[in-house]
Amino acid sequence: MAELSPTQDGLVTKPVAIEGRSMIVLYGSETGNGEEIALELAEMAQRLHFQTVVDEMDSFKLTDLLRYSHAIFVTSTTGQGDMPKNTAKFWRNLRREKLNNTNCLGAVNFAIFGLGDSSYPKFNWAARKLRARLLQLGASEFFRPGEGDERHDDGIDSIYLPWYQELRVVLLANYPLPEPLQPLPDDIRLPPNCILRLVPPMDPTKSNGQSGHGDTTSDAEQKFLATKTAAAVLTHVDHPRSPAEQLIVEWDRIHGKDAFPTETARQDDVWETRNPRRFGSLDKDNIITDHPDKYLLQKSFDELWEFPPTNKWLDIKGSKIAEVVTNHRITPVTHWQDVRQITLAIELEDDEIRDFSCFYAGATVVIYPKNFPEDVQTLITMMGWEDVADYKINWSAITNRPKNLHLLHGGGGTLRDLLIHNIDFTAVPKRSFIKQLVHFTELPNERERLKELSDPHDAAEFYDYTSRPRRTILEVLRDFPGVKIPYQEIIGLFPLIRGREFSVAEGGELVQGDVDTGDGGTLVFSIIAALVEYKTVIRKPREGLCSRYLKWLAEDSSITVTLNLPGPSSPIQCDRFQTMRPLIAIATGTGIAPIKTLIEDRNHFPHPGQTILFFGCRNKDADFYFQDTWEKYKDNVKVIPAFSRDPIPEEDKKALGTAVLSGRLGRLVIPDSGDFRDTNFDAGKNYVQYQLRKHAHEIGDLLRKFPYPIFMVCGNAGRMPAAVRSALIDALVISKISDSKEAAAKWLDDKDQCTYWQETW
Repeated sequence: MAELSPTQDGLVTKPVAIEGRSMIVLYGSETGNGEEIALELAEMAQRLHFQTVVDEMDSFKLTDLLRYSHAIFVTSTTGQGDMPKNTAKFWRNLRREKLNNTNCLGAVNFAIFGLGDSSYPKFNWAARKLRARLLQLGASEFFRPGEGDERHDDGIDSIYLPWYQELRVVLLANYPLPEPLQPLPDDIRLPPNCILRLVPPMDPTKSNGQSGHGDTTSDAEQKFLATKTAAAVLTHVDHPRSPAEQLIVEWDRIHGKDAFPTETARQDDVWETRNPRRFGSLDKDNIITDHPDKYLLQKSFDELWEFPPTNKWLDIKGSKIAEVVTNHRITPVTHWQDVRQITLAIELEDDEIRDFSCFYAGATVVIYPKNFPEDVQTLITMMGWEDVADYKINWSAITNRPKNLHLLHGGGGTLRDLLIHNIDFTAVPKRSFIKQLVHFTELPNERERLKELSDPHDAAEFYDYTSRPRRTILEVLRDFPGVKIPYQEIIGLFPLIRGREFSVAEGGELVQGDVDTGDGGTLVFSIIAALVEYKTVIRKPREGLCSRYLKWLAEDSSITVTLNLPGPSSPIQCDRFQTMRPLIAIATGTGIAPIKTLIEDRNHFPHPGQTILFFGCRNKDADFYFQDTWEKYKDNVKVIPAFSRDPIPEEDKKALGTAVLSGRLGRLVIPDSGDFRDTNFDAGKNYVQYQLRKHAHEIGDLLRKFPYPIFMVCGNAGRMPAAVRSALIDALVISKISDSKEAAAKWLDDKDQCTYWQETW
């Protein structure tokens, strides 16, 4: 077992406190990327001897900013240019009208980095809004703003890494260190922010039910001691060890304090005469009388894959316990992707029915996946944590615990529980994780390789090793067997499992039962989830943590979930006026879920507005989701599918121009409207973009007849959102709603003319 030693090289080195040299790093993050960057920036500031604090924005008041000489803000953008959820309170306070013209932040020096996605119309909108408001309130920038783009070939790093390196240079140049103080080099470890504490192990020499530290013997130990003789008879073991006794034996074996009797005997012929138990007792504990099936190499699935425990729930504020009603695949087994429809049921109290009785577009449910016990045991064995894996965690002794680390309901839990429910060791490692591993191996070749991988000047090397093959943390640790991480540093080093958010795929009245009795009711709804299963350049099958969890989630089991309803700022509200507006909905794949919610909710009201739904998928018979549902709403919902892998119908061949071969479309020509070509990547393919242009006049007729339309775009991020927006602009020109592409683009952005809502992932 790796130990956390206070004398370990570099461990006790800390930044030097210098008066007037402090830094606060505040982040807003939904997926954890913003938090990761904030932590990396905080470490850089610490190495430059800034007294540094890092936290989410909602944990700080505006007046707290004035206590620090410098501030760095890191924020992602969510939804329609919105701030992340963990910035809501901070942003609300910052926008208070009474702060206008007060210069209240005149003493604040700040820098800001935004994480965005250029496929969204409001790219990096949150960072831009935050920066503008800070400047408006008198704050000054000590460094230029940075805007990362997830759509870049190298992702956020393409902008972030140069920005990070330049920021470090500027801080050293403009705020030099006093002589002879130098920045802390990377090969010196900073003290960990959070150290895991376990309840001390029991001393097996005590016989009065007390541990060596005064702790009461556990229920498992008491039960074992009470049945020790019976256990010996049933298992044919003369001297069965208690768990604590076995712990001592394993510790001695791992650390070489005593060789096993079998090893000694086979090296020393006279051992048999020395030992009172004789040679015949050496392997006595291994004598078996179990059924031979227990030792088969090929086991049943239930034996081979132990599912994470479903009787242990996380204690998360605002969460609920949901029962899994159904979990079935809705794509054929011959289809390339396993897509699941999972129905959940939640018991509501009477006072909760009003809040959850009606879902509408934007409603989501957060599911918290877990690691499989087999993988957890693999990590435990690799790191040498076997001797402490099942000891309870002393949460009261742990400081600086991350906010998104969730305890089990009722508290407590062991190290093994922590690994199952909280530690995301199947994630692709960040550069900062690889960088930290250098300190946990004594092998020179491993140290050198880890330094190469974490070098920010060689981003391609890091990408080729981690992101390109989607290599997980567990696989990285397997590649570097010399790395032994002390269990005390698990929380501060490993990423934490984050809940995965899924759009609710139901609208209208969802509460079942007699709600008028005041006894509550049952909220029943479903989600659809496309499981992440693929192979990469290293040929090993990949399976996402949540995908694997959902795939084997048993019916009638219970899970922890959080329900999120759109707030009052949502562009689409649940009221009579909204449901009467015309809707142009464009969805690809599982992006149909929030649109289905909106359509069903609209039809829950009298006189719903007309809807044209453009739905893109591969095959009519494979992933044309909810086609039976659309039949129910055919009076006011027209569905125009785009099957990208099916043969093109003859009527489409004629309408779409030149000949079609192998399902590919030719040039799109709309009579009397000119030639509208799409971008190169989707040229000649039957995507929703083509159907939007083909049905441009139908869209135009709807917009002329019914004002103030809703445009809703949902599905995969990537290139689709920009291509769809371009096609909509063309459709407005083709139908003569606008006389130019420039005018059409302005019309789509004009909130007085329409609502343009994009939800992609």
